[in-house]
Amino acid sequence: MEQNQKAKLTPGFSLLESAVKIWWKNLKKIVLIYLWGFLFALVPLAVIVAVVLIGSNTDLGLSPFFLGLGFWLSLWAVLLTVYFLIRIYLSLFLLIKNDYQGQELKIYRESAAYFWSYISLEFLTSVLILLWFFALVIPALIFSIFYAFTLYAFFFEDKKSMDAVNRSYALVRGYWWPVLGRFLLIGLVLVAVISLISWPTAYLGNNIWGWLGGALVQIIGLLIGPVVMVFAYRLYRDLVKIKD
Repeated sequence: MEQNQKAKLTPGFSLLESAVKIWWKNLKKIVLIYLWGFLFALVPLAVIVAVVLIGSNTDLGLSPFFLGLGFWLSLWAVLLTVYFLIRIYLSLFLLIKNDYQGQELKIYRESAAYFWSYISLEFLTSVLILLWFFALVIPALIFSIFYAFTLYAFFFEDKKSMDAVNRSYALVRGYWWPVLGRFLLIGLVLVAVISLISWPTAYLGNNIWGWLGGALVQIIGLLIGPVVMVFAYRLYRDLVKIKD
């Protein structure tokens, strides 16, 4: 154990370099997973748009019954949209778990089996961090790093509930500062890249070109987001190798 505690993590820039290379190599698969998720979300999105357009048309003179029905339809449509979009996130974890192999639609379909376990785990982690926040802000920040690999323990070790939380805590223990430093590195790099990309859109003005520029920045942000997941996974594997 003493020898393991002295082991060094892979340097942050090396982790970043390998994460970018893996991301670039598998960008096509990442894009296809995004597209499948958005495709499934199109139907509830269309319902939301239709309800908003019909409800805003005062000339139709809709009764309170139909207005109430429209409200509940739009509410369920919003929930379904969120459901399909969250499954994109889960599918990216499965893509990493499958070593970037397999058909994207099949991976997306498999993500449904993880949805409720993921929701319950996220809820548990959020409650724990919130409890620490009520104690003091600093403990909340500290334990947010300790719990950073909860989802990785869930996906890659099949840990559930508090087992996943405790596994993450055990992995980070003794390496809190190195883990924080590496997360700060990837965070700063991501902010710098997004800022650099979005800077030209500030000069486009409040018009169609400004809107298109903003949309393009959002799309690019979605595409480069998985770099963080790959980076964190490589860091997680480092910790597993050291601790186990």
